Amino acid sequence: MENGHSHGSDSCKVRAGSHDSQTASDFINSQLQLEADAREALPYAFDHCTQPLGSLRQNLFSCLTCNPPPEILSDPYTPAGVCYSCSIACHGEHELVELFNRRNFTCDCGTTRLPATSPCTLRIDPATGIKGPVHSQPAAQGNTYNQNFRNRFCGCGELYDAHTEKGTMFQCLGLADESRGGCGEDWWHPECITGHGRGWSTKNKIEIEPESEPEKPASTSEANNQHEEGDTEHEQLPPRFPEEEDFETFICYKCLDANSWIKRYAGSTGFLAPVFKAGGRTQKEKGKQLLKWGDEYQEADEKTREELRASRVQPETDGRKQLVKVSSTEELPQEYGNHASSGKATKIGQSESTVPTKPPASLKRPAEDEDEDNASTQHKKTKLANTSDCYYETLPQPPSEPFSLFLKEDFRDHFCRCPKCYPDLGKHRQLLEEEESYEPPMSEDGGDGEGSVGTKSLLDRGEAALNNVDRVRAIEGVMVYNHLKDKVKSFLQPFAESGQAVGADDIKAYFEKLRGDEQAIKAAATAGSSGHGDDNRREQSVAQLQKLLPSTKPTMNCQQWLDYCYISLYNADYPSRSYSFRSLRVCPRLDELQWVGQDASDGLGCPKLNAIADSDLAYGCDIDAETLLQTAEKMVDFGFRDLGYKYVILDDCWSNMERSDNGSLVANATKFPDGIKAVADQIHSMGLLFGMYSSAGLYTCAQYPASLGHETQDAQTFADWGVDYLKYDNCYNQGQEGTSKLTFDRYDAMSQALNKTGRPIFYSMCNWGRDYPWNWAQTMANSWRMSGDVYDSFDRPDDRCPCTTYDCPLPGFHCSIMNIIGKAAPIVDKGQPGGWNDMDALEVGNGGMSDDEYKVHFSMWALIKSPLIMGTNIPKMTAATYSILANPAVIAINQDSAGMPAYRVWNRPADVDDFDQGEISLWVGTLAGGDYVVALLNAGNTPLQMNATLGEIFVDKRTTAGGSTKGPLPSSKGWDLYDLWANRMDDVTANSIIMGNATVNGTIMDTSNSTTLYNATEITYANGVKKNNTALLGAKTGSVPPMGTIQAMVPSHGIALYRLRAQQGAAMKKRDEL
Repeated sequence: MENGHSHGSDSCKVRAGSHDSQTASDFINSQLQLEADAREALPYAFDHCTQPLGSLRQNLFSCLTCNPPPEILSDPYTPAGVCYSCSIACHGEHELVELFNRRNFTCDCGTTRLPATSPCTLRIDPATGIKGPVHSQPAAQGNTYNQNFRNRFCGCGELYDAHTEKGTMFQCLGLADESRGGCGEDWWHPECITGHGRGWSTKNKIEIEPESEPEKPASTSEANNQHEEGDTEHEQLPPRFPEEEDFETFICYKCLDANSWIKRYAGSTGFLAPVFKAGGRTQKEKGKQLLKWGDEYQEADEKTREELRASRVQPETDGRKQLVKVSSTEELPQEYGNHASSGKATKIGQSESTVPTKPPASLKRPAEDEDEDNASTQHKKTKLANTSDCYYETLPQPPSEPFSLFLKEDFRDHFCRCPKCYPDLGKHRQLLEEEESYEPPMSEDGGDGEGSVGTKSLLDRGEAALNNVDRVRAIEGVMVYNHLKDKVKSFLQPFAESGQAVGADDIKAYFEKLRGDEQAIKAAATAGSSGHGDDNRREQSVAQLQKLLPSTKPTMNCQQWLDYCYISLYNADYPSRSYSFRSLRVCPRLDELQWVGQDASDGLGCPKLNAIADSDLAYGCDIDAETLLQTAEKMVDFGFRDLGYKYVILDDCWSNMERSDNGSLVANATKFPDGIKAVADQIHSMGLLFGMYSSAGLYTCAQYPASLGHETQDAQTFADWGVDYLKYDNCYNQGQEGTSKLTFDRYDAMSQALNKTGRPIFYSMCNWGRDYPWNWAQTMANSWRMSGDVYDSFDRPDDRCPCTTYDCPLPGFHCSIMNIIGKAAPIVDKGQPGGWNDMDALEVGNGGMSDDEYKVHFSMWALIKSPLIMGTNIPKMTAATYSILANPAVIAINQDSAGMPAYRVWNRPADVDDFDQGEISLWVGTLAGGDYVVALLNAGNTPLQMNATLGEIFVDKRTTAGGSTKGPLPSSKGWDLYDLWANRMDDVTANSIIMGNATVNGTIMDTSNSTTLYNATEITYANGVKKNNTALLGAKTGSVPPMGTIQAMVPSHGIALYRLRAQQGAAMKKRDEL
């Protein structure tokens, strides 16, 4: 016996009165336990396909049944990947290959990449409006595929066999797909990374045995057991392969060759020594030059490092630097790269004060002109710091032989971010921050989806089947089901009350008599509960059990039958993999990352846009030089410039109705008698930046000349005028939209033209979210509009803004604040340092909403990291408007150096208002330094006491991407609560500033100790938060204990907004949580 089950019998016994017997209560409890075990093994719901969510980093599966790969690799093959839910609900009976996490992938289920005979049963069929079956839809264009979809892995291309393979594989960070020579996030055997090849461990068994002979086992059986344990638990790694605890992830030699710029980091702080692919020179000879240099450099102080650079680097004819070779007769330093020749980890003792732990925080790097591979990076208009420092140039030249690079946990802190280096780095978001992986919602009830044949319990499958029939038949079915349930209950109740077992004959008799005859049912129940003694014990064989259900698995034993009924896996006997894949952690980092333009002080606004004043909403076409300059002066006088509102943008209606004879744009002489350049120069003299407007069409939206076909000429005109920002609209586009490619090409033409001018010009795409710009605009623009035009209304529906979801074929205009927030929720993660979702200008102060509604508007734009574009008449603004737009605690969230938009945790219905709208939601965002921002949004019709538990707030932080916790969970800590609106400026102070009776620069009012004023020109937002500036943190209003709950009374159409900061001291211990 083992675990209470007999292993020598083919039958499942249901008997009373012995140790092998099982009462009805026991049987039901055992079934419930099986179901609980199944949910633990498969905890996520699988009732929704991820395809509507777009491109995600998610767990994928390749279906070899639907898409069998050809035996000859060169033969044509159409790979496809399906999401977790579809792998169960749509392909549960198929042969699947689990690919684990892959980034930027949209589920292929129900598309042309899979046969029409295998439709998606989880998506809504647009033709019928009901769920499934969906097939033959166009596949996503952005997906990339590699050999893993053929069930081939690693550089060796070996077929994966779960029954024979053992060991550990490692997933490459994936900096290039196969089309660029990379591996595309492939999984690698350690011996293939080092080039030793498969079977190396067996071939070199004698060489890798420990020097001391192990104790001989007492028996052959014991020896076999030790051998098996050694194979699985103490895998021998090839020479110079680092220990797993010494690195966080790695980049294979294929991806390094495709991105050769990163090779230079090998051996520097945050990176291990190169692990060479075997062949050519010996391991020692290959690494000697770089190893020697790396050891001496890391152990040296600044003065010595300068001497090393001078002695080791000499000029070549092309002006590049070359590392002087070290004699190949020297011994290989064992401590280099934190792992010695034995493959064991040997830590380097080094002082933080003498080793350059990371490059300067204000640095990033654009693509080099001579590097054709970086041409796409040139499209992106990023803000550059005025610095010539470059940490990257101090690093030695890498070896020329192929090698893989292993990265420590803090490697992201040590990349150079200077203007020369950042664009290469910026192309790979996984190098900038740990990526979030999509996880399906947890299944609290075993999942309510349809399931697939062979999955879920019979009851669940029956209920799911009702979802696919028409309403009348579904109602009839439910009635029949309820009728049958009541009868079964009456049959089983006497057995439960008497404690007697339900025998096979009892069940058989019941089903035979189940014809609606109440008396027959009672008779069967009475007979079954009449008290069978031990002499009347009855056995039920597998064959008898199978008679009770349609026989789909004739060879099942009792345990398999229970699995078949209750365990929601691919099928009951799906083989478990013996291969231990190492899932690399790619969840968001909590430590503070330093970026160029991390706050409002650097002028160009990266990782996000600085706040802006726009003429369009405030003045429409009634704009001229005098009005524009008056607005700029008030921005300085009111302190907006020093809060970070750097740009003054001139919108439409500024030009003549015709171009000049040479085709140039000409400013209207009446509105701008001294020309645009004179206005730009005066704005620059105030310490501000100047923005302009055009459209990617024949005409602007006000029917003035636009730039389609004139991109090069107009871009140079803007640069000559001193323009720092270009808003590029979408009117009169000649029908050049409808696909991402058409829109990309149209907007990319201006992006390239702006880059060619040589002037840093912020590029703001305004194509209203058409053709999903959040999926492709990052390579060319700094921001992109993600919806139709905003309207000064909180939640009023308007037919001119017909869509309520982000995937909108007609964005329209007159879109309310809540409409845009709802559209932004699924795509917040598309915003990133250097490129942001633009939710349109702020309507704060224009009179269409209440004060609470304007607070929601400003808060949510700040949380989601939208550009903050003031769209009101600044010289005439009220005190209430000023105190909202000038709230430094909220602006600090927008300007946070981590650059991570907040996301919606949950959204629930609430009391509806006059427009039949009502909802409440919880939003959470990660901030630099370990802080968080939490928003409780009440868009309902009545004030509400809203609650959010720490478990809800930190739902994404419960586990790492690999499924295990790392350090104390955030919910197990205590948190201090800072209200970001509690220190809002009072009307008296605001009026004093507006009327000119006070200034914010120290003449009358000192910002240094103020709780309502802040000067980001003097102290950046990042530094101010580090120094615990009260104006940025908000007012501390309480704290939340470990596993506690935030509670707030939130007004109708209002918001409660908090910064959470971890309390000092130990987190709750695990036993306290349980």
